[in-house]
Amino acid sequence: MRPELLEQIARQEQFFAALISTPAGVVFEQDMLDEVPVEWTIPAGGVSAPDRVILYLHGGGYSNGLAKWARRATARLALGLGCRVAAADYRLAPRFPFPAAHEDVLAAYRHLIGPGGYSPARVALAGDSAGGALVVSLMADARDNGLPLPACGMLNSLWADIALNTPSLDDPVRNGFDIRRSMVEGLSATLLSTGGVDPRDPRHSPVYRDLRGLSPLLLQAAGRDVCHDDSVRLAANARADGVEVRLTEYADVEHIWILNGTHRIQYPNGQMRWVDVGVEPPEAQTAVDEMCDWVRQHMSR
Repeated sequence: MRPELLEQIARQEQFFAALISTPAGVVFEQDMLDEVPVEWTIPAGGVSAPDRVILYLHGGGYSNGLAKWARRATARLALGLGCRVAAADYRLAPRFPFPAAHEDVLAAYRHLIGPGGYSPARVALAGDSAGGALVVSLMADARDNGLPLPACGMLNSLWADIALNTPSLDDPVRNGFDIRRSMVEGLSATLLSTGGVDPRDPRHSPVYRDLRGLSPLLLQAAGRDVCHDDSVRLAANARADGVEVRLTEYADVEHIWILNGTHRIQYPNGQMRWVDVGVEPPEAQTAVDEMCDWVRQHMSR
């Protein structure tokens, strides 16, 4: 692995240490898909669907996050579907300017359906927040490059408009929870800081993208999330472009709740901190169960 990627992963692992878990029932393996580092999540009792695979793309606003952060989701997906799940450690901004992340996830997908030996019809994509936008863009990039598309995609707590034209960003109630407009503004500014990046570029802001011909999409929106309306907007656009879409509302949860353990972001004295609240959101398993049902539905065709 390239030294700069090792450094990136080590730095992110230190920042997200409180959120990295080792769920029961699975084992983890480090690997490379092309030149993209991935962490495989594999059922400890064995894989019952060896021809099926999930490519998981973590969020973090293109400048934060790592595969290990997503373990709660990847473990539930691996156990629910009896298959291997690859979580990609794509390059992060600003050290690796846009579109580095998009290039990496497309390269990982190319590897899976090429040297990896998986049929595209047995590949599903999943992602949270900016990782959800990467799922959409990966599909559209595959389409535009003449590659076969995966069976389906699943997007949790989608962040899909770096230009910040999302009405829910200004909702005073939603701004009282873990992710707030100020944080979203900071993440957007970091991605744009390298210069020459259009905030409405449809690769990082797929609410502006032509979605025709994409695979079926499941979108899961959190009621307590300033990014909520990105899911609504993208679902409407996808339907208008003829894509099969399901939008599910989870009213009482916060941004990327499928990754939450007992820790939450809180703002004592106005400063962001990770706080252990002692309980995991039960809706996390419900949402991943819905993802598993979506995969089974679209891989059975």
